[in-house]
Amino acid sequence: MHTLKIAALALLGLVLAGPSQAFTFVDLGTQAGSPAGDLQAVEVLASDAGGSFDVHWGVDDPALSAMATFTVTSFAAGSVVLDITLDHTTDLADSGLTNAAILSMGFGVDPEVVATLSGVGSVFDTVGTGSGPQRTFPGGFKQIDVCIFAAGCSGGSINSGLAAGSSDSFQVTLTPESSDFSDGLTLAFFPIKFQTSAGSFEPPGGFTPPIPEPTSVLLYAAGVMVVGVGGQRRRRAA
Repeated sequence: MHTLKIAALALLGLVLAGPSQAFTFVDLGTQAGSPAGDLQAVEVLASDAGGSFDVHWGVDDPALSAMATFTVTSFAAGSVVLDITLDHTTDLADSGLTNAAILSMGFGVDPEVVATLSGVGSVFDTVGTGSGPQRTFPGGFKQIDVCIFAAGCSGGSINSGLAAGSSDSFQVTLTPESSDFSDGLTLAFFPIKFQTSAGSFEPPGGFTPPIPEPTSVLLYAAGVMVVGVGGQRRRRAA
């Protein structure tokens, strides 16, 4: 099993999460994206079945925005089902753009998974991984285990994407490759690709609850999680 280490994330959660918080949200203490933004993660446990959390994306110039609601429809040791509704909330009049579309979105997962679209959207109808052995996503993201797209994970025609002011819903089933979800699973990074009349933009996603900054000790634990993913994948590739 590769590591966005569940044990380290659980330690972070004990320190950072309030007693009434259903999900554990963590700032990983590093950045990626274009424009760059803080990378964040969420730990999902069996007790979170039926719960939802929101992921937000934003770019200041031009003004781009989107939001997705992730609902944990079911949680078992052998599979987790996520229902996702993606809203492209960009206002073209405010942004000064003539057009804007979302072409793809994704996230990293620990433990490693196989993803299937158990319910396709009207726009987002294909699931895969990031590109190449490091599973990259535009904007400098790596270890993207799940990429959901209209034409391709790295992009495509703007006309194939989710237009500004539109929404789409789809269902993703995650199955562990070699372990199981008995200790929960972690979703991270949440890159998205906006294609616009002013070019392309790939920011990371962030959560509605405020994410506390880790202390120096917790930053080390978060660093172990990020480095561990790449190291384990490189060993597997070798």
